[in-house]
Amino acid sequence: MRHRARGADVAAALTSMIQPHGAASRILQGAHAMTDVTGFGLAGHLRNICLASGTGARIDTAGVPVLPGAEELSASGIKSTLYPENAAGFADPASPCASLLFDPQTSGGLLAAVPGNVDTILSDLHAAGYTAAVIGQITDQVGQVDIV
Repeated sequence: MRHRARGADVAAALTSMIQPHGAASRILQGAHAMTDVTGFGLAGHLRNICLASGTGARIDTAGVPVLPGAEELSASGIKSTLYPENAAGFADPASPCASLLFDPQTSGGLLAAVPGNVDTILSDLHAAGYTAAVIGQITDQVGQVDIV
């Protein structure tokens, strides 16, 4: 919106946003919980899952897939107008990547809580053309999302 993103990065974001979620949702059908990441950002959607499930979570920012150019723009101070509302109730993020967890998405992919060893699920998602990663763990701290 501020015309500071590189054209190639905008194109990569658009390509990501138009990828259908049908095959991914079928692969993730055994998930305990799942949502599409949209207006609340990844952290907000995760907190909502945790509150509804009576759990908490820990996100490791090193595992979170980030679109090309996003971390650079975040580091330069660019944030959405929804950032303050989405970040409310969370500790102030210590890194540009952590700040992106509060960025509202038009179509940010799926967030799923899956049981057990996820290697097969990740392999299946990658084979189907999705970017997929383990980004954290579920905890017993109800409604609390720790970002590390």
